[in-house]
Amino acid sequence: MDVFSQTLATGAIDCVIDFKLETYSSKMVTSEKKQWKSNDKSVMWGERQPLGSYDEMVISASPSVGHNHRLRHLSERSCSGGSDNDFDNNDFLIDSISRKRLYDLTQVLNNSFPDHDFTNASSEAFALVNYTDLSRLVDMKLETIVRDYHIRREELWGLIDDAIVPSDCQIYSFKSQFEDDPFTEDGCIWALAFIFYNKGLKRFVLLTIRCLSKQADTSIEIFPDFSEDEAEAQEK
Repeated sequence: MDVFSQTLATGAIDCVIDFKLETYSSKMVTSEKKQWKSNDKSVMWGERQPLGSYDEMVISASPSVGHNHRLRHLSERSCSGGSDNDFDNNDFLIDSISRKRLYDLTQVLNNSFPDHDFTNASSEAFALVNYTDLSRLVDMKLETIVRDYHIRREELWGLIDDAIVPSDCQIYSFKSQFEDDPFTEDGCIWALAFIFYNKGLKRFVLLTIRCLSKQADTSIEIFPDFSEDEAEAQEK
């Protein structure tokens, strides 16, 4: 992963690229379990919370898509051959999310960006997206800032296929609602953030790409993957 990140960095055109592809176990590590247990027992974790608008998420992340670009609804059949709505019974609704799943998503972001706190992020900061539009958007963005990206794109999607099975995932985009976080800080020209969840593999994969100004005084740290083995070791 670090090799691919370095490849993008060296091919960057007039910018700095911060790329992350990280794997997280859905089993909560010890510290997160303690936080979970300390929460108000009256909280109904299965209660549904509204998700953000799918169209607005993609358009806001990429103004060049334009309002005439038709975004495929999640109930339509995907190119992978399966319906994007083939999820577990409790989390198939495209306009809502359970409190428990919202907690999981914010914890993934907290682990990846420990200097920031996403715990209170609204459910409307997330939206379900399909893999076809996600890959199209990422390719379009990277083509404009990475030399010879067409040569490297297959490697990127191969890495994602190896990390998780996209066709078996619920995929959430994240749209920043904060003034001080990695996606809106000074020097961040644009950013994309997606979280894949594969129930069968009990795994989350976080994909984030930030295009940073060369003039920005930004220090980029590469955090190691938080694999399932590491999560289980911490639990022990």
